Amino acid sequence: MGDRPRLVCFDLGGVLVRICRSWEEGCAAAGVDLRPDYRPDASGEARRREAVDALQRGAITREQFWATVSETFRGVYTPGEVERVHRAWLLGEYTGVGDIIDRLHQRAVATACLSNTNEPHWEDLVAYDSLRRLQSRYASHEMRLAKPDAAIYHAFEREVGASGGEILFFEDTPENAHAAADLGWRTCVVDPHTETAGQIEAALREHGLL
Repeated sequence: MGDRPRLVCFDLGGVLVRICRSWEEGCAAAGVDLRPDYRPDASGEARRREAVDALQRGAITREQFWATVSETFRGVYTPGEVERVHRAWLLGEYTGVGDIIDRLHQRAVATACLSNTNEPHWEDLVAYDSLRRLQSRYASHEMRLAKPDAAIYHAFEREVGASGGEILFFEDTPENAHAAADLGWRTCVVDPHTETAGQIEAALREHGLL
C-alpha cells in the first residue's frame, strides 16, 4: 500500500448524511402526495437533470430551479411544492460518523469534504455536527464545478495541498469515485443504503489510519 494517506475526504450525501434517493422518497419526507401522471417524459427528465446540474454548479438561482422542475412535471407540482420536497431531501447524519472524524483528528489525519450540492441544501448541511467537525469543506455550487469533472478534483487538490495517493476519498456514486481514482486518489465506494460508519472504519483500518 505504501505510505498511508494524509487526508481523508468525504462526500456528504450517502456517506455522512442520509438523503432521499428518488422523487417518491422526497415527497414522502416532505408530506407531499404523489399524483397521477406526475412522471416527466424523456425530454422533461433531461431538463430536470440539467437543472439539477446547473443548481449544484451555482449556475441558476433556487427560484429558477423550483420553476424549471415544476415545468418538467407539467405543473402537476407547483414551484412551492418542489421547494418543499427539495428542502426535505436531507434525512440526518449516519450514526457514528462524527466520532470517526474525531478519531482521525486525534491521529493527526486531516479531513475535508467534497460534495455535489447546492445553496439551499448547504444552508442546512453546515449545521450538521459531522460537517462542522471537518477541517475543510468544499461544495460544488461554491466552486462552480461538479463531480465527476476532473477540474473539481484538481481544484480541490490545489486548495488542500494534497494530491493523488495522499487522499483517501469516500463516495457513494461509483462514477465520481472512478473519476477520482483516475487521478490517483485512493477511493472507497460506500453503500448508502446501510449504516456507513462501519464501512468507513473498515477502509480506514485497511489504509492504516485507524
